[in-house]
Amino acid sequence: MSEVSGKKVAWMALSDLFVDNEISYEYIAKRVAHLHISEVERILFYDVAPVCMSNLLVLSPSNHKGFSEAYIVSNIEQHLRKWQTSHLYRKKTALKIRFYKFCLKQDWHKLISEMCQVQKTNG
Repeated sequence: MSEVSGKKVAWMALSDLFVDNEISYEYIAKRVAHLHISEVERILFYDVAPVCMSNLLVLSPSNHKGFSEAYIVSNIEQHLRKWQTSHLYRKKTALKIRFYKFCLKQDWHKLISEMCQVQKTNG
């Protein structure tokens, strides 16, 4: 799997944490188990959360079934371009990431636990 397609798989899997529905941590863990936990953490908080977190912060989330690949890929790529080119955007997003880590603390720990199980099983 190429690095780009591997990241897209991770983006799609991790975006499931932001859908207003029951979360399958096992399913997500299986999709990202090929990555080191620190890389999954970076992708979750620096790539995916800045694009998807708003779905969880509204009273009536609009996304219940999952994000489309086109939406995830185009919005994360746009976010990453801004991250690389705008110092102000990086500063503002860095503050938001601290908030995302606080909000997603339980989900992140459940996902780590599942990833450890999957990685143990896969040997």
